[in-house]
Amino acid sequence: MAGRPIPKDVKKQCQKATVKNTDMSNEMKTEVVDIIAGSIDKFTLPTGVNFEGATRAIKDALDKSYGFNWHCAMGKGFCFDVTAQNGTLMHCYYQGELAILVYKC
Repeated sequence: MAGRPIPKDVKKQCQKATVKNTDMSNEMKTEVVDIIAGSIDKFTLPTGVNFEGATRAIKDALDKSYGFNWHCAMGKGFCFDVTAQNGTLMHCYYQGELAILVYKC
């Protein structure tokens, strides 16, 4: 099963980000998940996701909504150890394979 592409019907069910870890309030978490999903959808091309464009859009939207100094990392394989303001950290997965980390410091 490993290495096989994810079926399209399963991808449709996973359109939103699945939150792995967060210390955000429920309201903020919902808004940030919507920002992440919208930005990734906007910057998805036939060749794949434009990571630079999507992360910039997520950062800019969070800066505008919640004040400056937000950071966003996106990729298919990374680990992290960050210091963030309380209530601003989120680690999630989009469609089960793309990891996104957002936080404010």
